[in-house]
Amino acid sequence: MKLKYSNYFRPILYTVFGLFVVFACQKINPFEDVELTVNTDIYKSPVLLRFVDGNADATKAPSGLKVTIAGPGKDLVLDNTGGRDYTVIGNVLPLVLNKNVNPSLASPIEFTVAVSGEGYVSTSKTIVITSPDDALEFEVPMTNVATPPHGTAVATDVMSLTTGETITVPATAEKPEIAKITIEPGTVVKDESGNVINAKTVETQVVQYGTETEEALVSFPGGFDAENVTMQNGTSSDGAFITGGFVAVDMEADGKKVTSFSKPIEVAVGVSAALENPETGQKVHEGDKIPTWSYDSETGAWKQEGEAIVTKGADGKLTATFKAAHLSYWNLDWFYGACSNNNSNLSFRVTSNVSNYANSYDYFGMVYLVSNSGARSYYKELYDFDVVNGNINNGLYNVSNAPGDFRLQVDVYSREGHRFLGRTEAFSPCTATSIPITLSVPSPPAYLNIDIDFTVKCSNKSLNIKPSTYIDFYDSMNGVWAWTYATSGKGSITLREGREYYFYTYYDGESYWGNVTFGKNSSNIVANGGIGIKGTTSYNATTDRVSVLANYTVNDCE
Repeated sequence: MKLKYSNYFRPILYTVFGLFVVFACQKINPFEDVELTVNTDIYKSPVLLRFVDGNADATKAPSGLKVTIAGPGKDLVLDNTGGRDYTVIGNVLPLVLNKNVNPSLASPIEFTVAVSGEGYVSTSKTIVITSPDDALEFEVPMTNVATPPHGTAVATDVMSLTTGETITVPATAEKPEIAKITIEPGTVVKDESGNVINAKTVETQVVQYGTETEEALVSFPGGFDAENVTMQNGTSSDGAFITGGFVAVDMEADGKKVTSFSKPIEVAVGVSAALENPETGQKVHEGDKIPTWSYDSETGAWKQEGEAIVTKGADGKLTATFKAAHLSYWNLDWFYGACSNNNSNLSFRVTSNVSNYANSYDYFGMVYLVSNSGARSYYKELYDFDVVNGNINNGLYNVSNAPGDFRLQVDVYSREGHRFLGRTEAFSPCTATSIPITLSVPSPPAYLNIDIDFTVKCSNKSLNIKPSTYIDFYDSMNGVWAWTYATSGKGSITLREGREYYFYTYYDGESYWGNVTFGKNSSNIVANGGIGIKGTTSYNATTDRVSVLANYTVNDCE
């Protein structure tokens, strides 16, 4: 690996060069046997995306992923070396913003990260940044077509264009509805440039997402919180979707991606008998119309296309059917525009039985839209939640997209055991600013406050680097990630006492890691294969804090 430090250190090197000139006449090298140590804090708004498998039973993280950056702020987004080599490191993507930007609530910076990989359904995550200083981390669930999330199902087939054919996604115990895609006889397929693909068959993959399981809803590509949705009249709007079902359709003919057809294909999506029509407040029934939307997984863009008509079959099951002239991911959804008068974040006032510190990473919140009839629809997730009594720092961000036609409600859970801890009353996202919540929390474990001092050592130069970087800690016993952002090598975090963690950091397309257990005795960080993170820990009884001196070595610093 080559560690790129010229962007950070050019001013320092100019100074060093000047000193060499001054001492040259005396034939003295003032830096002989001296190692320079330099800091790297010059970029803004660090963001880390962690791509995770949407199936809760998965034992491996997604891999082999590729990303692209789109959206109005795309030219301001850099990788964590200050370049534009957006490389997913395992299942992690660290990003920063250009050092000259200054995002705020009034002037946010928005961009979309699209991600794809062999064997996964392509998806995207839209990021809205409102602070130059805050470090943000997001989880992006991905659907592995071999082992999809509970409540989804996959069908693949080679379909005849000559005679026409139907592909059916089967029902499952957790998704009793089916989906069908029908190609008419004599259909001609085209590529993204509109050129005819001379083929008699088309390889087809259909992934159907149901509406009754949390995994399917959380894995919904693009999420329900939507930016710049294009309406049929050509206008755009921010807001939120309430889904009636979703199908991700991919087709390939003669090795080329199919994007359109000479004859529209028919899409039929089964509708859950439990689904409520938010327009009527009643269960969806025969004759209802559900708006249809296309989703571009490369840009994260949604577009209103038309309507699906709900019919009832002889078996009494409901199906929403529509025609599609082009290929994309298709969604049955009701869309509601955002509050026009709300440009701030919400916070929560916690009342709980927890008086001492509890790590917010051990808890999370699920946010729901609540209709006038009281029906709840999943909206988004709060990735961590501070459950300590009196806390007022939990925030619901980007709430300006929440639709004013609905109230919101937040449920809080523990990550270990997924135990329900409490919920808010339903509240208006347009007028509320601080919402009370009462929680009943099992006794938290013992925690230790940890201060980290991180150094990168260059083996080919007399140079030490104090990196500005994300540091991750993974608890393999409960599958919980905790993280901090180290600025010029310095960071702090609170973790469980006596628990072994995998200790990760990332730079320039590489990850480095080791194993460490934090306790009130000194310990060593065990490097992965002897080439990862090394270091020591020590405990100060006076301050009740653990100090960590950690480093890793790179062989080629540019």
